[in-house]
Amino acid sequence: MPIEVYEYDNYILLKFYPKEDKYNLFNVEFMTQMIDTLSTINENKSKRFLIIRGEDNFGAGADIRELIKASNDSEFAVTFFTYMREVFHKMLDINKIVISQVKKIAYGASMELLLLSDYVISESKAVFATPGIKIGLFPPVLSSIGQFILGYNNVKRIAMKGEVIDANEAKSIGLVHIVNDDFDKATFELIKELSISSPSATLYIKRNMLRPFRDYIDKAFNDLTVQIQSEEAREGLLSFLNKTNPPWF
Repeated sequence: MPIEVYEYDNYILLKFYPKEDKYNLFNVEFMTQMIDTLSTINENKSKRFLIIRGEDNFGAGADIRELIKASNDSEFAVTFFTYMREVFHKMLDINKIVISQVKKIAYGASMELLLLSDYVISESKAVFATPGIKIGLFPPVLSSIGQFILGYNNVKRIAMKGEVIDANEAKSIGLVHIVNDDFDKATFELIKELSISSPSATLYIKRNMLRPFRDYIDKAFNDLTVQIQSEEAREGLLSFLNKTNPPWF
């Protein structure tokens, strides 16, 4: 999944798009590119804002093919989730105001990426979900830090039921901040509003709000690395691939 970066006056645009798959996916190729790209962007001190855009769609989460491999290969499971955790670490550390733009869908790890975005702008038809619970996997970022952002009961409902919610509901619980089909207009208006704030003070606010999250996220990924090796996870993943119901249905 190619990643492209463009620099403008006071912001950086990071966009990614599907290469062969229908949806943008979290796989090793994408995650390693994302880690390197975010590291490079963080070194650029001249830009205050980072816009993250999934072209055509924001993403369908983890690549099911690589999850199946992780369920049968403990070394690959460690590698896969180490890369995924590092993506979220980079999001925690980024010295920019991050604005994510969501088209069509944001599922699983792709949706969880929004939790560490400072602002989320969604098109009106976009939908959001973490459906991994239905195939035997839990959402590590949503379940560990989501309650601080979306509220305990909202996370419990979304994570335990794997419910799909629309853009308006996502806005009502705080996952989305702006619903607008004109991404450019909404983004530039937001940047204009934020530009009057002190850059250093803004980053100190962000740093202090995010500081406790790293430990929560790390523990959740440790649990997920263990859980994906379980028989239940293997059965759930294979059921999804074969379009059958998992044994617990």
